[in-house]
Amino acid sequence: MALTYAVVAAVLLGASDFFAARAARTTASITVTRSAVAVSTALSPVLLLLVDSRWIARDVVIGVLSGLAMTTGLLLLYRGYSVARMGIVAPMSSVLLAAVPVVYDLLRGERPSALGAVGMAVGLAALALTGYTPGGTGSVRLGAILGVSSGVAFGIAFTLMGEVSDDSGLAPVVVQRFAGLAMLTVVGVLGSAPFFASERMARRSILATGTFAVFAIASLQLGFQEGSSGPVSVAASQFGTVAVILSVLFNRERMRWWQSVGLGAAAVGVALMAAGG
Repeated sequence: MALTYAVVAAVLLGASDFFAARAARTTASITVTRSAVAVSTALSPVLLLLVDSRWIARDVVIGVLSGLAMTTGLLLLYRGYSVARMGIVAPMSSVLLAAVPVVYDLLRGERPSALGAVGMAVGLAALALTGYTPGGTGSVRLGAILGVSSGVAFGIAFTLMGEVSDDSGLAPVVVQRFAGLAMLTVVGVLGSAPFFASERMARRSILATGTFAVFAIASLQLGFQEGSSGPVSVAASQFGTVAVILSVLFNRERMRWWQSVGLGAAAVGVALMAAGG
């Protein structure tokens, strides 16, 4: 069941990323991010009606920390996109995002089965293949640093989510959303970009972005509560593949051959993890 939740999270996160990219065509990325997080924060109390949840102090703290880590990852990622090629930043970020929880599981003594380990390795390779896109300009070195840094921040957020107790249900997700919005509000006060999106078309995409995101994070949290952080993180991190597919279908973007290989590798990786328990 854990991998099922993770795959659902990947699909929803991919859809969220797709609409975020659409909104970013006409609106500053930080404005898109803040507006989308505001939408997901407003919707987050609905999650408490879906699953029995309890407010446990330890898990509330974890929710705050994971929210700050996830928001830091977003800021570093978009900063990376502004100074370097996406093909440099995105693969490094996505691979580290998945790798950090895997390493954490290993340090705790959790050893996956042989099939599960192969599945995670294939999944990590799929992330690099589907995320790489040629072209563009910028600093490779700075892009790599920001890509790795954002991936580590996301990985920490995922690892923290894996530490939430089952009894808390989805309450930590609500806390996470509010913590992220608070951090983005501070960044908005210090920055010069518009606080919230004003363009009508961008608002529609942002509404979709925030709606998909909050239910994606909820599904991810349930996945972590059902299984180990490593496999769940690797499966959920395939959301980039979903975003690529949606771009090909609706934006008429061309899928490169290596992205097609990555798409197949992602499916194989998840299947192997499921077969390996």
